[in-house]
Amino acid sequence: MTKLSVPASTDVPQVEIMAVTPELAAKWLKQNTHNRNLRKRAISDYARDMAAGQWRLNGEAIKFATDGTLLDGQHRLHAVIEADVAIPLMVVTGLAGETQETMDAGRKRSAADAFSLRGEAHATVLASILKRIWMWNQGDVKFRNNYIPTTAECAALLKERPEIYRSVEIAVRTHQAFRYLPQSIVGTAHHIFSRIDVDAAVWFFVRVGDGAELSSGHPILALRNRVMTDRAESRKVPDHQSMAYLIRTWNAVRSDRPLSRIQQPADAPMPMPK
Repeated sequence: MTKLSVPASTDVPQVEIMAVTPELAAKWLKQNTHNRNLRKRAISDYARDMAAGQWRLNGEAIKFATDGTLLDGQHRLHAVIEADVAIPLMVVTGLAGETQETMDAGRKRSAADAFSLRGEAHATVLASILKRIWMWNQGDVKFRNNYIPTTAECAALLKERPEIYRSVEIAVRTHQAFRYLPQSIVGTAHHIFSRIDVDAAVWFFVRVGDGAELSSGHPILALRNRVMTDRAESRKVPDHQSMAYLIRTWNAVRSDRPLSRIQQPADAPMPMPK
C-alpha cells in the first residue's frame, strides 16, 4: 500500500500497518516540516537492523497530524532509505498537531533492560560486555563510541557467541574478589583472550582476582599493583586504558616475561593480545 489516508473530519486517529518502501519514506519525509534535529547515529543504528532483517514491528508508529504533517518517525523513515529495504511499520494518522510535544518523552529502553526482561542473569554486565566485544570486532579497539551496537545487534552477537555467558561469569567472579577493574572490560578481555587459549584465560583471571601463587616480578602482580595505585590516587582510567593494562599483562604472561610495572599512556596505541 502506498497511499496515506488522512482523516479529514474526525477526532479519532486511524491506525494501519503498511509496508514502507524507500520511495514512500522519501515522499513522507517531504511532509516533515516541524520536527527535531536529525541524529545521524540513530539513523545508522536503525538502518543496520533493517538491512540485517532484525527490525521488529513493535507498536511504535509513524505519526501524522490531521493536516498531513509528519509528527514522529523521521529517523525510521531516513533509515528505510539508507537500508534500501521495505519495512512493515505501524502508521497513525489524524493526530492533533500539539500531541507532538508529548512524543518520545519516555526513557529509551536499553540493551540491559531488554536482557533483564528476558530473565538473563547479570543483565547489565552482559549488555556492557556485548557492547564492547561488538565494538572491538568492528575495529573500535579504544571504545570511542563511533558506532554503538543496537539491542538487536547485541542479541545477535550473543546468539552467535554463547560462550560470552562464560565471560560474564568470569567478570562477575573476578570483580567479587578484586574490585579494581571494570567488569565490562574483564569480560571483554576474557572473551578475546579465550579465542587464543581458553584454559590460559581462565587461569589468568583467577590469578587477577586472588593474586595467589605468584612469584615476585610476575606480571599479574604488577597489574594488581597498578590498578590499586590508580584507585588510591583517584585517577580516572578510561576503559581502553584498563583493556591495555590487561593485554600487556596477558602478553607478558604468555611470553613468560617478568614485569615490574604496567605502563600505558592514555593516548598510546592499543596493544594486541598474543
